[in-house]
Amino acid sequence: MVVLAVSMLSAGCSSGQDASQPSSPRPTSSSSASYSVSASAAPSSSASPSAAPSAAAQPSKYTQAQLASRPCLALDRHDLAALRISGEGKQESGKHGATCAWKLAGQNVSLALDLPLSYAKTMTKNGRVTQVPVGQHQAVQAEFQRICFIFVALRDTDHLVGTTTIPDRGVAQDGTCPAGASVAATALTHIR
Repeated sequence: MVVLAVSMLSAGCSSGQDASQPSSPRPTSSSSASYSVSASAAPSSSASPSAAPSAAAQPSKYTQAQLASRPCLALDRHDLAALRISGEGKQESGKHGATCAWKLAGQNVSLALDLPLSYAKTMTKNGRVTQVPVGQHQAVQAEFQRICFIFVALRDTDHLVGTTTIPDRGVAQDGTCPAGASVAATALTHIR
């Protein structure tokens, strides 16, 4: 089952199709557009006053490697407000690099942006494994002992984006995977 899930991860992750985008909690108007305003075009005196707010709504874009070293940049203040996260993320160091952790509706969500396939195989080994849409990608999701792991391959399976979500004691587990998927989908909008 794990081998099948990991094969789905490598085969289906870059399909570019998204069946769930309309129901995503993140506004699609600002999440799907790429950042295209150049520094020289922004201060133009001929620009209308209404052009500035739309440019400000565009998410900042980073390479996956840049976000891997500074994962808290993966959610900006607009993202935090849209996801109803109060407070900044907390960056921590782990065996597989830096992670950023947020609290979302009683769920503790940790995001990493450069996880090896071997880690994904270990974390999905004994869980209930399914393939789920995350943003415009397909992801492998594994649920194991109230913990939800989500892994997304953007370009290859050697550098996965992943979330680990653990609910607070007494909080219903049914929101665990959706919280992790929301953070992952939003973070992906910041990767160029």
